[in-house]
Amino acid sequence: MASSTTTMITTEDLPALFHDVTPIPQDEGPHIVCRIDYPPEFTIAYDYFRALSAKDEWSERALQLTTLCLQFNPANYTVWHFRRKCMWALLMKEDKSIDLEAFLVNDLTLAAALGGENPKNYQIWYHRRAILEYVEQQTNKELFYTFCRRELDYTAEVFQEDSKNYHAWCFRQWILQTMKAPAIWQEEMDFSHQMIMDGDVRNNSAWNQRWLAAHRGQLTTPLALETAQSEADYALQGARIDPYNECPWRYLIAILKEQCRSSTMEEDKRTWLLQHYLDHAELVKEVLKEADKDPEACPNLSAALVDILEMKGDTEALTHAKQLMHYLEHDIDPIRARYWAFRSKTIEQALSLKSD
Repeated sequence: MASSTTTMITTEDLPALFHDVTPIPQDEGPHIVCRIDYPPEFTIAYDYFRALSAKDEWSERALQLTTLCLQFNPANYTVWHFRRKCMWALLMKEDKSIDLEAFLVNDLTLAAALGGENPKNYQIWYHRRAILEYVEQQTNKELFYTFCRRELDYTAEVFQEDSKNYHAWCFRQWILQTMKAPAIWQEEMDFSHQMIMDGDVRNNSAWNQRWLAAHRGQLTTPLALETAQSEADYALQGARIDPYNECPWRYLIAILKEQCRSSTMEEDKRTWLLQHYLDHAELVKEVLKEADKDPEACPNLSAALVDILEMKGDTEALTHAKQLMHYLEHDIDPIRARYWAFRSKTIEQALSLKSD
């Protein structure tokens, strides 16, 4: 049996291919307000699709028809869903006349072709995931890993065109967490480094991916202190490249907050950790001085200092944080003036409690 994903048909083929099927026109109700002017070929294809869908025909020819329909509208959820029903039905046939791997790879190739002009088409990304889920459930671990590796390579290719494609990043994260392969996480750390330091240090999606990889997919488990320090150092490395970039500063603060909230963190280690990174964050100001920039007028750097000082929580640190917030509110970050005013009030409340 030829693979339907590569056997293309046109609307001219439909009357002969579906000689026993009566097309069902679209029912727009008795009072049409605004009729959509579909191209004739679109109308013909979808009339036949409605007929096959109505009788649940999950056949080879039905799969061919979905290919044609998706060429007209790659975002049609109903067609993608029906297509998968056809695929699974054909693959479950007792005669096993279809090469499963080739069949599914061809469909992934089709999905890539249909998504070329619209790489953020959610339906296409979901289809890729559904294929991997089928491989995981119906085949062996080795073949599943082979498909996963291919899809990781595919997302990497997509990032060359759009490094912030949200759907591609979500799909990539799902693959990693579903594979449950310990070695894959270090590879993903290397990949995130490539996307950040060799690509775009402002790519928040890549920083988010690094967080997932550093945690080995276990997002509710804090990093070990040694790993946390390594990641905090990495964040400062990114901040030195561009101190105005919010991404590394938020990554740093997230690492520190996670450590401070950990029930296993001893108070002396907590104090040392915060002071250490407060000092090193201050040192980033030297980068601004070397670039003849005002080191005190960098909103994201100052905001990070505020967060670290607030985590320290002693009177001196909170007083310093309040001063920085006033500067942020009135001078260097006026667009978030109300936010900083609100934060200042929380600091004032904390200081008043300490003075009582």
